Amino acid sequence: MHRESHSQFPSTHATWIVESLANGERGLQLAQLHVMERYRDALIAYATALPARAVAEPAELVSGFFTRRVATEGFLTAWRASGLSLRRYLMNGLSLDARTVLRSERREAERRRRFATEEAAEARERARREADAEAAFEGAWARAVVGEACERVRAELVAAGDAKAWEAFEAHVLRGEPYARIAAARGGAGAAGEETRAVEKLMAEKLAVEKLAVEVRRVGRRMRAALRDTLAEEGIAPGEVERELRVVLARLRA
Repeated sequence: MHRESHSQFPSTHATWIVESLANGERGLQLAQLHVMERYRDALIAYATALPARAVAEPAELVSGFFTRRVATEGFLTAWRASGLSLRRYLMNGLSLDARTVLRSERREAERRRRFATEEAAEARERARREADAEAAFEGAWARAVVGEACERVRAELVAAGDAKAWEAFEAHVLRGEPYARIAAARGGAGAAGEETRAVEKLMAEKLAVEKLAVEVRRVGRRMRAALRDTLAEEGIAPGEVERELRVVLARLRA
């Protein structure tokens, strides 16, 4: 398409623009093109000092201004009605457009900041809930594994006529009762009668407690063996069974 050169524009270009606007769409396009070419560099220099320079390059601000404002059908008509010189009208228009760009960018930056903050908070909440869910699952699983091992050892001891050893283990390890109370309930500490001297009574209590401790340790070893077997049945690799056993016991204590 043929483009008219600047030599075709008279020095009184404002008059030429007005005349071009009277020539329909083609005249409007020529007038818009003339304004953009003639004032581009001056507007870029002007945009260099505008606050919107913080969010866009001056050339970008001017190009956007041309697209959003100057290239619209009513811009030059509005200039004619304003009574301002064209350069002043363009400066005012660019300043207004740049402020709009700046506000829009600040709103977008704030939206992005809020979105990032909300995303981070949601991510932390998801991580917390997932950690809580995992802890609940692992705790229930650990209790199930220990419960299965307990039932296995209990059944074996009952079948072997050693139910009291299991009862002592259950009372001390699972319920946290002290050995002295278990021994007193079993009757081992008070068998000597009222005439027994105090020293003999203390010795009998000590022996009963030591006997209970031996029983409990023996059952504890069987429990660990049963737990290892149960974990192996879960498909845990042989080299990981000891580590997983420590994890299970730690979860129970937690």
